[in-house]
Amino acid sequence: MKKFFAIWMIAGLCSLGAYFFVTASSKPPALDISAAGQKIPVTRGSYCWKTFFSAKCVDWAYAPPWKIGDVHEPVEVEPHSEIEIDFEKEPVSLAVEQWINEGKAKNIKVKNKKITAPSESGVYVYHLMVNWKQGDGNYVFHIKVK
Repeated sequence: MKKFFAIWMIAGLCSLGAYFFVTASSKPPALDISAAGQKIPVTRGSYCWKTFFSAKCVDWAYAPPWKIGDVHEPVEVEPHSEIEIDFEKEPVSLAVEQWINEGKAKNIKVKNKKITAPSESGVYVYHLMVNWKQGDGNYVFHIKVK
């Protein structure tokens, strides 16, 4: 009986260890951005992340948000469109900046995991600064209001 219990405990501990090893990602959660059902490409910027096994920081060779945003073509959206922000894992905090050009940014209010596209036409870059218990990350996407 003692052998059976010992084997059962070892198997349970191995399973638990394997679970933590497989589920512990070494980078912040994925993010989906969409407007009117259309997916908007996102670029992950710099981040620091710790897991049960390791901790690391990765820097996006310094580039301002409007440069990081150039990785993808802007997605066209209607004025005042709702832009949905959906993380794979819910963050502790989220701050969003809207960049209109290289030197001009403003904070954007997030309500119910959504922001609203501007009314004026143009290209807008959004910089998301996100925190979780395991660390923080930056994400960038851009839109073209038509």
